Amino acid sequence: MANSFSAKNLKVLLIEDDSYAVQFYQDVISSETNWELEVIDSLTDIEKDFERIKKINPDVILLDLILPLFSEPEKGGSYILDKELGFQILERLKKDEATKKIPVIVISALSGEADKDRAKALGAEKYLVKSEILPFQIIEAIEEVLGL
Repeated sequence: MANSFSAKNLKVLLIEDDSYAVQFYQDVISSETNWELEVIDSLTDIEKDFERIKKINPDVILLDLILPLFSEPEKGGSYILDKELGFQILERLKKDEATKKIPVIVISALSGEADKDRAKALGAEKYLVKSEILPFQIIEAIEEVLGL
């Protein structure tokens, strides 16, 4: 692993709902780098959530595809869990002038070629399958897409 780049302060945005996965990524990034990790772990309003992404203005985004969308959280609400939300976020990130140049690395449990191809066609720079990666490969993927 190229630890020489850990001195560079980068802002990494993780969009992931699984608390265990969030902790894992936090542990990997904090133990190997001094990068700042921001986390969006739930989505309640796509417009507001997208504005939050713009405000964070990360150097790179780690995006899970299967995400819950909470509806009417103020009323106790419910949520749906669907891979389409992750694809919608990716597509929007790559179409918006403010975010289209931010590299996106998809890290998903979805291992099908159709999902990988779709993510890449929508603009993902890399696609990693959760069950097939080792911790150091997350750092390597970030360094690779940022040209470090």
